[in-house]
Amino acid sequence: MNAFKTRGRMLAGVIAMTTATRTGPPSFGRILMVATGMLMLELTLAALVSAFCTVTVWAESTDGYGFAVMMLPAVALQASLVVVLAALVLVVPTVLLAMALGAWTGHPPETGPEPWRCVPAAAAPVAVAGVLPVLHAGASAGTAFAVWAALVALIVPAALVARLRRRWLLRGIALWGTVVVAGVAVLGALLLGSGAFGAEQRPPASREQLVGAWTDGRGGTLELAVDGTATARGVRDPSREVPRPDDAERTCTASGVWRYALGAGAADRVVAIGLPGCDDTPWELDGADGRLVLVRWDHEGQRAVELTRVP
Repeated sequence: MNAFKTRGRMLAGVIAMTTATRTGPPSFGRILMVATGMLMLELTLAALVSAFCTVTVWAESTDGYGFAVMMLPAVALQASLVVVLAALVLVVPTVLLAMALGAWTGHPPETGPEPWRCVPAAAAPVAVAGVLPVLHAGASAGTAFAVWAALVALIVPAALVARLRRRWLLRGIALWGTVVVAGVAVLGALLLGSGAFGAEQRPPASREQLVGAWTDGRGGTLELAVDGTATARGVRDPSREVPRPDDAERTCTASGVWRYALGAGAADRVVAIGLPGCDDTPWELDGADGRLVLVRWDHEGQRAVELTRVP
């Protein structure tokens, strides 16, 4: 009887081992589903970490999370469509190219998954396709390289998992992904609650504190008067549009009006200035440690001009 029990256990182990993996390469549909699930997990973690970083850096600029929670269903639907498209355009071609590279190096798909090194090698050229729209928009080489590196970092984990032939792979992604997301959320909440990461506060400012002369550090000045008039003399005036190679640096010399207003967030403040012939993008209030600065951003989202108070 013991011999039969032992053989039964051995047979059950063999069956479990043979059913733990699939035979043959994964189908196109399975690759797409697994890639979509992995991208969802990666982007959820990135959004969670980004939210914690935003709260840590600018504690007062949060607009409240109630409205964000209410908007989650609509945002989730649109994000799901974008993720499916990204999986179809970026991850699936990477997996197929990695299979081809594996077969070329002596690892045909019938013998099992290709070596993992084939996945980064395949992701590098596929990510170039995602950089082309950025280059077409006129981004700099540094920005294009950063986008390419971010795409490679996004593609590789999803492709590494999508190439596997294990059963219940989607169920495992959902289970362990939920555990990881919940763990990151709890850890972030504990760190924020304990004060381990002190949030940097924007310097408080009133309209009266903005009155006076400001300089861009290159001889240009902007004077804000109590009566709401503004006078610019040679202050740098960047545009949000992509500049042409032969464009000279723009400056503004004009008189107009200014006002202190709300920005995009509930705690954001901007200085809206109307000067004839000059860019009408508001100046954002920024700074730290009680030091006020007025900031303008360029078309790449980088600080283009920073005005400081004239001593």
